[in-house]
Amino acid sequence: MKWIAGPLSAVIVSISLVLHDSPAAAEEVLQLTTEQYAPFNFEQDGGIAGLGADQVREVMRRSGIAYEMTLMPWSRAIGLAGSQPMTCVFTTAHTVDRNKRFKWVEPLLVERTLIIRAEGSKVDPADLKAATAYRTGTQTGDYTVELLRNAGFTEIDLARDLDLTLTKLLNGRVDLMAVSESYLHRLRKQGVPVEEVAVLYEQVFSVACSLGTPDSIVERMQSALSEMIADGTQAEIHARYN
Repeated sequence: MKWIAGPLSAVIVSISLVLHDSPAAAEEVLQLTTEQYAPFNFEQDGGIAGLGADQVREVMRRSGIAYEMTLMPWSRAIGLAGSQPMTCVFTTAHTVDRNKRFKWVEPLLVERTLIIRAEGSKVDPADLKAATAYRTGTQTGDYTVELLRNAGFTEIDLARDLDLTLTKLLNGRVDLMAVSESYLHRLRKQGVPVEEVAVLYEQVFSVACSLGTPDSIVERMQSALSEMIADGTQAEIHARYN
């Protein structure tokens, strides 16, 4: 595991968590990929925690499917899930562009995607349409790239991760930034001087499985998640991460 220190610095982590006591140990192991993106998924005490990770781990426990969970850069995480059989990626925005490229287990969360600016910035668009005139940052391969393009943004600045994009925003190298509402809440709790400008989209976040993942596996995962929603487990996990 390699850790680059700093509260808002880029994090490159590779962790494998194998469910050794899975009742389905005889079947092929499902590969679960994810990224460092709190509060959805993040490295904690040598493991992977978060609003998405905790739900997925419980889904796997209930469905009895053997798995490995690995934290990696987002572009690699979603790339593997798009090309390798028996591979799923989370926490993934279910967009029109991605719809036919994956099999879906959802929802882990329904949330807004926002456009933010640095607090006190002179960049002050009246609405989303006006915001399209400004240089807006996000990370390579993120779902927000598609959303920004669909909304008419043309000056989209791509960085390797969201922490670098945030640094650009605070330093004035980009005017605006596209983020999930949960990410904005986390930044505010940390005292980062940013604020909401406009709503870009209301989004469903999910587990996206490769087309080479058997339907039976996906169905077992969906059944477990639906059960978690019905019995209140999902709401408890959401509350844990506020």
